Amino acid sequence: MNHTISKAAQPAQRIEDLPTSLQHIARQLSGSRELKPAEMRRIVLDAKVSEEDIRPWADFGHPLQDSYGRKLIYQGDHFEIMAMSWLPGDFSGIHDHGHTEWGAVQVFGPAEHATFRIDEGRITTLARFQFAPGDVVGVSHTLVHQMGNPANEPFMTLHVYGQPKDIESVTGDARVYDLENNLIQRVDGGVFFALPEEEVKWTEAGPEPDFPTRLRYQVELTRRLQRMVEAGIDGAAEKLKPLLERLFSDAGQKRLLGCLKANVDEKGHQQNSVYWRILNQELKAAAVLQREIKGEAQGPDQFHQYAEMYDALICQPSMEQFIAKGLQFFKKEYAPDLSDKRILSIGAGTGLVEKFMIDNLGASYEQMLGMDISEAMVEVARKRIRAEQGDILAFDQNGKSWDIAFTGLNVFHYLPSGRMQEAIEKTAGLLPVGGLFFGDFITPDHIRWYPNTMYSADRNIISLRTPRLIEDEGRMYQESEILNIAFRDGKMELNYAGRHKRFLPPLNRVRAYFEKAFGGEVALYDAHSLELIPEEADSCPSTRYFVAARKG
Repeated sequence: MNHTISKAAQPAQRIEDLPTSLQHIARQLSGSRELKPAEMRRIVLDAKVSEEDIRPWADFGHPLQDSYGRKLIYQGDHFEIMAMSWLPGDFSGIHDHGHTEWGAVQVFGPAEHATFRIDEGRITTLARFQFAPGDVVGVSHTLVHQMGNPANEPFMTLHVYGQPKDIESVTGDARVYDLENNLIQRVDGGVFFALPEEEVKWTEAGPEPDFPTRLRYQVELTRRLQRMVEAGIDGAAEKLKPLLERLFSDAGQKRLLGCLKANVDEKGHQQNSVYWRILNQELKAAAVLQREIKGEAQGPDQFHQYAEMYDALICQPSMEQFIAKGLQFFKKEYAPDLSDKRILSIGAGTGLVEKFMIDNLGASYEQMLGMDISEAMVEVARKRIRAEQGDILAFDQNGKSWDIAFTGLNVFHYLPSGRMQEAIEKTAGLLPVGGLFFGDFITPDHIRWYPNTMYSADRNIISLRTPRLIEDEGRMYQESEILNIAFRDGKMELNYAGRHKRFLPPLNRVRAYFEKAFGGEVALYDAHSLELIPEEADSCPSTRYFVAARKG
């Protein structure tokens, strides 16, 4: 779509001067004063407006101080028809519509729309979503919202505002919410983001934002000021530096913990899906901004940065909850003396579990090798054990064999469904007759246990997890989106670890994989109680289980 920057047309003086679609809207409103937003929306839909109809009022060359283009198309006694022009990155402020009592907005691009609730001195985000081109939304005088262009191409939007009485400016005396300073700015013109002071009539005390609402506001304000700095606008750089310090400081830790306490139960499961989605959206936007500022690209290794937090969030708690006890059980029941055993740890992560085996179970440092597909994890592991980057499916044993193979934290579940059995067979091939395997797995209903929040012991590292069950070619997976927040040294560091899929085969299928590959003794134990799982069982109480297998 070719959007040229040109001088916008002047407002039409007569209805007859408007394109046919806009004539329909103007005539309908000229004879109607008592409308509801749903009725106004229907009028706009019936008019069948196209972007070409409002193109004469495009203002893609708007001054950078204005955070979008805004042109009046037609003004009636009690209503206004306007066109807005949105360049990539343009966003309005959070605002209401002044004297407007009913109206509608039609978008001609993938506009982002956020709505807010103000209650008892607090402002919270109700929803944030993306419109499809052509969508129309009704507007009322109670609506507090924000629009913007998160895409890479410019587009326009049509806006119609009205009220029952004749009025000089329907959208006059609008409120723009400055969430950085908890102020309301009163304006008669555009509801621009980071308004110049000369365009504000007066200010008054505003509501206090909750954690995700303030965070997203600071992210968008940062992007706005960055553009102003690039354009050489006076004063922008002086505002940007302290804003970045506030945005990525640890000042929000207490507020975030408070939000989580109010919306997550004692088992770590979120109790408000709308809030949970918004919180994750806003943190993800902040993580993207932080990565851009640092000049870091999102590489193929999703455990980059996550490796630094992994021990405190996952490995150490899992060690304390079930892995240490499971390994002690394995030693007692299957391998009383580990001192001379050649041990291969598949998916060793940071090497914390393997170091426990060396320090507490008598395993030999020289006889143990840890391997992991993530170089970031291996870098951490090498500080503790002998470790190398590798994939079990392509592992070259160079004639070596191992007495024991171990997998921790359901490593094999991260493989595609068709390759789990292959990995088990490959593992069996690394062991001699009598060789042992021990590792943990998850049941198909693991999601009933899986928490949405995980914390380090000091609560300075927080992990937010959004799991869902998905089907792919007839196989079930648990997919988890992971976002980590670390508060340390006075700063907030964000790590979006992406989405991780885990294949969820039934217990009896996993048992069958091992029986076929090992040809010997196979037993399954609940990972927490260490009770033997019956062969006919579909699950176990903890939703985690250990597999112990001896090669026949």
